[in-house]
Amino acid sequence: MIRLRKVLFVALLCCAQFVMADRLTVSRQSVTIDFGESAAHSKGVYTIKRSVGRFGPREVVGRTRKSSWTDRKVSNPRQMYYWVENESGEQVSVLAYDIELFGLDVRIYRPTDNMDSIHNEVIRVHEELFRTDFSSKRYAELFQPGDYRAAGLLKVPFYVHLAGLGRTPYEVQVNNVHTPPHLANGNGTCTFWRSMENMSVIGPETYDEEETFKWSVSQAAPLRRVYAERTTRHQWGKGWVSGGFTADCYFAAPVGSDHQQQWYTRNSFLEKGRGIFKEMKYNYVFQGVELGKDADASTYVNNWDKGGNVTFLPTIPVIREKPFLFVDEDGRYKVFRPALRRNSSGVSYTRTFMGQGEALDLEREFFIAHPGVTAGTLNEALRSGKHLLFVPGMYEMEEPLHVTRPNTIVMGLGWTTLIPGEKNSDTAIRVDDVDGVTIASILFDAHYSSHTLVTLAQGGKRHVDNPTLLADLFFRVGGFRPAPVHVDCAIEIGSNDVIGDHFWIWRADHGVKKSVGWEVNTAPVGLHVVGDEVTMYALFNEHFQGYQTLWEGDGGRTYFYQCESPYDAREQQRYMSEDGKRCGFAAYKVAEHVNRHEAVGFGIYDVLFQTNIRIENSVEVPEKPGIRLYHICNNSLSAAGPRGIGFIYNGKVKSTYNTWRDNRTYIDEVKF
Repeated sequence: MIRLRKVLFVALLCCAQFVMADRLTVSRQSVTIDFGESAAHSKGVYTIKRSVGRFGPREVVGRTRKSSWTDRKVSNPRQMYYWVENESGEQVSVLAYDIELFGLDVRIYRPTDNMDSIHNEVIRVHEELFRTDFSSKRYAELFQPGDYRAAGLLKVPFYVHLAGLGRTPYEVQVNNVHTPPHLANGNGTCTFWRSMENMSVIGPETYDEEETFKWSVSQAAPLRRVYAERTTRHQWGKGWVSGGFTADCYFAAPVGSDHQQQWYTRNSFLEKGRGIFKEMKYNYVFQGVELGKDADASTYVNNWDKGGNVTFLPTIPVIREKPFLFVDEDGRYKVFRPALRRNSSGVSYTRTFMGQGEALDLEREFFIAHPGVTAGTLNEALRSGKHLLFVPGMYEMEEPLHVTRPNTIVMGLGWTTLIPGEKNSDTAIRVDDVDGVTIASILFDAHYSSHTLVTLAQGGKRHVDNPTLLADLFFRVGGFRPAPVHVDCAIEIGSNDVIGDHFWIWRADHGVKKSVGWEVNTAPVGLHVVGDEVTMYALFNEHFQGYQTLWEGDGGRTYFYQCESPYDAREQQRYMSEDGKRCGFAAYKVAEHVNRHEAVGFGIYDVLFQTNIRIENSVEVPEKPGIRLYHICNNSLSAAGPRGIGFIYNGKVKSTYNTWRDNRTYIDEVKF
C-alpha cells in the first residue's frame, strides 16, 4: 500500500483554482480518495468521476455524502484520475497518483488521452511562458510510451522540459516540435532554458519552414536522446542564433542550419548529414558522431587549416549519458543511470535496447523533493542513502546540500532551480571527494551572495573507474532579482576525473530592472578547476569580470568552448589582470604550473559596449610540450573602434582589436 499526502496548490484542468490538502491512498487493486479539505467548503452529495489518464474519457463511478470514497478492484490504480464534483456540478477536487507523486507542474500524458486536449494544454503553457525569460514557473511535460502524432505541433517555451517516458526514444512518437523565439525577426539569441529528450519526431523529410523540426535555440537548451525523421533545423527563418548542444541523438533526415554561431554535437548518428544547410558561422564541433551512407562525409572533416569552421573528432574519450526518468515494463517509474563508456561513438541505444546501465526504482530509492522542502530534510534523505529527484520549482537552500555518499544522484525535472538562501553564503551543493556522483538537469541561480553555486571538494583521490558526472548544469548570476548579488565563482571543481557534459555559466547581461550592471551582479570567475584529469564537453561560459575559466588542475581537456567577454567593462584601469600589468582577462586561463592540457574547438568573442577596452589574450596557457591548442577562433561582435582582443593566445596571432565587426581570426593547431 502507498499513502501519499501533501498540500497542493492546484490549478484544476478546467482552469478553476482552489487550495487542496487532500489524500490519495493506493493499494494493489484499490484507490481511496480523501477530499475532506476541499469538501469543507461545500456539503451534500458528491459525484465521483474517473478517467484513465489526465485527459481520458470520464465516467461516473460513485456518489457519496462523505468526504472520502474507495474505488475497489481497479486494474491499474496508478493510472487513474479522480474528479470530485458537488451538487452544483462544480469541480472541488482532482486526485491522481501522478499528482501525488510529482505535483501539478509535471504533466504526464498517456496515449489513451484526448489528443486535442494534450495539444491545447501544451500550447497554453507555451503562451504562458513564451516571453517570460525570468519567470518563476517551471513545467515538465512527460509522455508515457505511445503514439501522440495526433496531438499535432508542440511548442516549447522557457522553463519547459519535454520528454518521453519510454525505455528508448522510439517508444514515444510526436508529430513535430518548435521553439519559437520571443524576440523579433526570428532572433533566437535569447532562446534559453528549455530541453527535450527521449522521444521521436515523426513526419515528412522536407525543408519546408513549417514542416521542419525546429529546435532553434541558443544556450542552455539541450537536445538529448531524440530520434528525428523530420529535417531538423536549428534556426528560425533568417534570424540570428547562438547555440547549442546535441547528444545521443539519431537523425534520419538532415540536421543543421545556416547561421548558428556555433554548435556542439556528441555521440550521435547523422544519416544524411546537414543536407542543404551551410553552417556558415564560427565554430561547429562533431565528436563521437557517426555518419550514414547518405551523408557528405567530405564536409565532416577538420578544415580549419583551410579557413573552415568544422572540427571532427571520431571518439569521445570518456562519458556517461545523463540519467532520465522512464516507465519500466512493470509500470513503475524508474531512473535510468547509463553506464560509463570509453572511446565511444554513436548513440547508446537501439530500437529494442535502452543501453547499458542500471534502473533505479523511483519510489524506493529516491526522495522526491517538492518546493518548500528544507535543505535539512534533503540532507537527512542524502545521509540515509536516498537519491534526490526535484520536481519543477525554485528551491532556496538555507544550508548547502551535502553529498557524502558515492554514486548519489541529484537530478531535476522541469527546470529545477536551486538558490543558495539569503543566510547561506557558502553554496547550493557541496560534494565530497567520493566516487560516481551525478548532478544533472539543474539551474543554479544566485539571488543572494555566496562563495559558489556548486563546489566539488578536493581530496586527492583518483576516480578513474567511477568518475563524477555533471550534466546539463546551468548557472545564472544576476538577472532574476532586482538587487545586488556577488558570487566568487559559479562552480569550483576540486575532485579528480570529473566529467562535465554541457554547462552554461552566465553572468547575466540582461534581466529585470536593477538586476544587472558592473557594480550590481559581480562575479570574477565562472569555472575554476583544481582537480586533475577533468574533462569538459560543451562548455559555455561568459560575461564574468575576471578569468571566465581558470584551470589549475593537470591533465584537463575541454572539447568545445563558447565565451563572450563581459559586455559592460567600463574602464580599462578597472579591468586589468596580472596585478594590473595586463589589459583585460583571458577567457580561458591555464595556470603556469600545469604540464598537460588540451583545448579543442573554441569560439571566443568580444562584445564590448565601451571603446578603449582591450583584452590582451583570449587564451593564456603555459608553453610546455604537454599543452595543445586545436581550432581556436576569435570574432569581434563589438562596434568598430579601439576595442577587442589583442591576440588569440599568449601574445601571438593578432586578433580583433581595432577591427570591424564580424572579423574572425583563428589558429589551426599549436603544440609547444
